[in-house]
Amino acid sequence: LKAQLEGALKAHKASRDEAKETMAKAKALREKEAEAHAAYKAEAETNIATIKKAVAALEKGAGQSFLQTPSAGRLRSYAMEQANLPDASREDLLSFLSNTGGSGYAP
Repeated sequence: LKAQLEGALKAHKASRDEAKETMAKAKALREKEAEAHAAYKAEAETNIATIKKAVAALEKGAGQSFLQTPSAGRLRSYAMEQANLPDASREDLLSFLSNTGGSGYAP
């Protein structure tokens, strides 16, 4: 009986150690995913703020002055690299954002 109990105890300890290792791996994975999510969230929040600034500037009729701001550059980068836009809309937006010569555009 003693040998049987010692064998069971040894098996349970091995199982516990395996469970601890699995939990550590899961925790590391969750932390890695949380870091990736935080980076994505920060970038998305920056993009949203940039778009809000652009809309506000256009609503005020300050299109040309907006084009000179860092926000316009960030919006241009977002439109080129990440925005989920139809090609024609992307081209129109990029054309507007690239216009620094004062074409007389009015919203």
